[in-house]
Amino acid sequence: MKGLCVGLILCVMGVAAAEQCVLDDSVTPGDRDKQEAYLHTLDSLIGKEWVTTRRNSEYHFVLCGDVVKKPPNATMIQKVKDAGEVKETLVLGLHNRTLVNSDKHWLMLTFRGGDPYTGNQCVNSSSEGRRQAHVIFICDHEEKEEVMTVLDDSEGTLACALTFIIRHRVVCTLSDPGLGGWSIFFIILLVSFGGYFIFGFFYLRLVKGAKGVEQIPNRTFWFRIGNMLADGCGAVFRCDRYCGVGNEGVVRTSSSSGSYSGYSPIEEQLAQDLQEADRDSTLLSP
Repeated sequence: MKGLCVGLILCVMGVAAAEQCVLDDSVTPGDRDKQEAYLHTLDSLIGKEWVTTRRNSEYHFVLCGDVVKKPPNATMIQKVKDAGEVKETLVLGLHNRTLVNSDKHWLMLTFRGGDPYTGNQCVNSSSEGRRQAHVIFICDHEEKEEVMTVLDDSEGTLACALTFIIRHRVVCTLSDPGLGGWSIFFIILLVSFGGYFIFGFFYLRLVKGAKGVEQIPNRTFWFRIGNMLADGCGAVFRCDRYCGVGNEGVVRTSSSSGSYSGYSPIEEQLAQDLQEADRDSTLLSP
């Protein structure tokens, strides 16, 4: 039983190790860290398979994984068909020879080391006489189906390196997400608020001839806003004063409680208390 568990763990580790893209040896040490960081953007898609057809060929692509067991590391293959039957299977690229290029809206993986071309076809320093494939991931927030398409090349200029397009939202993390809806709302609110004060100030000053604090538009409202907020807070949290209930739990009558018209200065409240005290003294006097 123990040996079986160890075998399963090793098997899982082997699968996890196989499903990864390894940078090509031609990548310089200075660019290696940058390209590996770009590769981590696609971690959620590793092992996913795409299939597409074009003319008489069928293309199979597994991101950073093996499409077939032999040869190893084959991440993309091309099945050439004739009358519906597979006549030839070609390896277009290996995931252990990966190159990465990126911009803020796209990320391109180049898989090198495919099957060699016959004769002198496509023999140059970049392709080494072997097939290679470019897979471009394009940012698309609204893309719901992860479809791979072959880049149309009617003139055959990309015969030595086929290019594929995959639209996916995961690549959008490379670009600046921009302002959200709430940010735009608060910016509009701030601009409107500033425009209200600026135009109101100039109108009162130049048209109405206001001076000093009179230049503040709707100054009565702004001077009272603190009291109004305090009244609202008191109406919510001071039920003994606003709901007709005294400190002793006795319900007040409308005649005793009266109506509340806002906060008053300390001098007025003190004068009212003294007046009530004098009235009580008058009632007790002979």
